[in-house]
Amino acid sequence: MAKERIYPFAVASVRSMENKLLTKQKLLQMAEAKDAEEALRFLQDSDYGKTQIGDVHEFETMIQANLEEAYQAMGKLIPNEVFMDIFRFKNDYHNVKVLIKEEISKVNGRKFLIQGGSIPVEDLRKFFRERNYMEMPCIDEKAVEEAIELYAKTKNGRYIDTTLDRACFRVMSDAAEKLGIPYVATYVRKLADITNLKTLYRIYTLKRTEQELTESLVPGGEISAEALLHAFKSDNAAAALKETGYGRLCDSMELGFTAFEKACDDYLTEYVKEAKYKTLTPEPVAAYILAKETEAKCVRIIMTCKLHNIDAETIKERVREAYV
Repeated sequence: MAKERIYPFAVASVRSMENKLLTKQKLLQMAEAKDAEEALRFLQDSDYGKTQIGDVHEFETMIQANLEEAYQAMGKLIPNEVFMDIFRFKNDYHNVKVLIKEEISKVNGRKFLIQGGSIPVEDLRKFFRERNYMEMPCIDEKAVEEAIELYAKTKNGRYIDTTLDRACFRVMSDAAEKLGIPYVATYVRKLADITNLKTLYRIYTLKRTEQELTESLVPGGEISAEALLHAFKSDNAAAALKETGYGRLCDSMELGFTAFEKACDDYLTEYVKEAKYKTLTPEPVAAYILAKETEAKCVRIIMTCKLHNIDAETIKERVREAYV
């Protein structure tokens, strides 16, 4: 897709759809609901209400259906498979991880599979069982075999996750660069950096090994592995990362992982919001999808917390910034 191509109809359509996004105020109202059932009623009064569920514990069905509808709608607005697939690949790789673990454990993992990938779930299940990589070109065959081999040697499921995560970011990064839209390529680089910063913080605070960090870092970001390893070895990881361009973000590491994770997500949302000022080019379409994904995360946090009787103030502290 050439950078100069314009999509006035697509952008106009997205602007209309943005009106249905949940505002920060609406999310906070959900957080203040007296229980999960009341929070669900807020959700049912929104665009999520198009999906009916039988029980409050089935809220994830509403989230998945709403996200898939958004993916489908954006795919129709931008007639370029690669554009949408970049945002879907992570769901494909999540599902492949589930299928590998299902194959190893002999335990049905269907309930852990999610919609929203570039390959429909049932098709992916079939192709994976057949090892038909021609029909799932986004899946790195070598990474799958490496993950299975590493698990066979170590009996540690972590290697399935880290091997497939690295492969996913390689595929996303390559596709984003080939797409030729700087906004999307920059987002993928920032996402890789944020993913690595979260990984560093988790491994650093848990006092795990340098080897585990090295094996867990994903490619595609701007912060070098050397800089991350240097921070890991230092007495103050946040201070060591001051010059990376994420200095202010890393300051929030001192607040604990939950606060840092929220700060990371809010940082990405602030970048995504830059698309609001575009009127003809496809950035707003990408931004809408990313806004829906963040919204889904917020809804999931609120509903999960409500089901576990976590108090409203704690939930509100975890609610991410909204796109609108």
